[in-house]
Amino acid sequence: MPRRPRRDEPGSWHHVVNRGIAKRPLFETRDDIRFFLSRIARAVREGQIEVHSFCVLTTHFHFLIRSPRGEMSEAFRLAQNAHSRRFNRRRKRDGALVRGRFFSRPVEDEWYCRTLVRYIDHNPVRARVVTRAAEYEFGSARFYAGRRAPIWLDRSWVEAQACEMVNAQRFTPAVYRAAFTARDGAHLCDLVEQREKSRATEEPLVDLIATTPRSVRLWMERKAQLADGHRPGLPVCAFDALREALEADESRSGLWVVEDAQRLQRARELALFGLGYELAGLSWREVALRSGESEARARRLGHVHRELVGSDSEYAERAAAVAREAIEASLGR
Repeated sequence: MPRRPRRDEPGSWHHVVNRGIAKRPLFETRDDIRFFLSRIARAVREGQIEVHSFCVLTTHFHFLIRSPRGEMSEAFRLAQNAHSRRFNRRRKRDGALVRGRFFSRPVEDEWYCRTLVRYIDHNPVRARVVTRAAEYEFGSARFYAGRRAPIWLDRSWVEAQACEMVNAQRFTPAVYRAAFTARDGAHLCDLVEQREKSRATEEPLVDLIATTPRSVRLWMERKAQLADGHRPGLPVCAFDALREALEADESRSGLWVVEDAQRLQRARELALFGLGYELAGLSWREVALRSGESEARARRLGHVHRELVGSDSEYAERAAAVAREAIEASLGR
């Protein structure tokens, strides 16, 4: 089967990832990582890519890059090949080192770029290599936190975004920490990883962040009008964040029930299944596995949710408020 061509237009932004084959280490020593980064630096010097955020761990790497001339693919191909040849030669090893050609997804809105900076920073913390992102030797958070940065790291965009996010007049390491590393990233990691696995091309996140429950409701109503068998779109919140938002809603406002076919139904269940499919971008099978229910029940209650969004304004408004809270929690806002 032929490979799908990458989207790599001049000026486009991308999240680039790769891992070692069979879950083996991709880098075994600091020298391995330094050599790989030197190949990335060469690509920057040649104008093929701009690096704005990165993290290189033992088993994988993440980069947030801009592709000025549409040459991202060639830049990472050369860097990976040079690293693999050197790695194998020094260890008298033969065979593939990386899982395959690197993964990349275009990043088409500013908010998601910001989200990826936080996600990339959080990786070594999540892996329990360090307790704070700025402590990790081979991540860009260290340099934004005050260490002298390599000349190939383009700091201009991230620093401008950090100042805007916290309403600061000038950039300092404290501004960066407040903007990108001061909050927990558990839900954010789940959200980003679900988005990277998704094949959907819909990009609603930019319309749903920093918005009102009413606009979230309008988006939900549009989703409700789609055919029942449509493929979920790109995730805009983490499933666990959605579950926590529903629990917090009932804690504040009391038991949430609706009448369905002349009997009372737990609205919290309906919203969990329906929003899990629509907002968390999960299949009915995945929603069922995460909620401990059968796929048939998850699908049936999810369809009831969809009908209520279009017919019951009170239900739709409360579900939209929960959805907005889950979206904000997923992004650490």
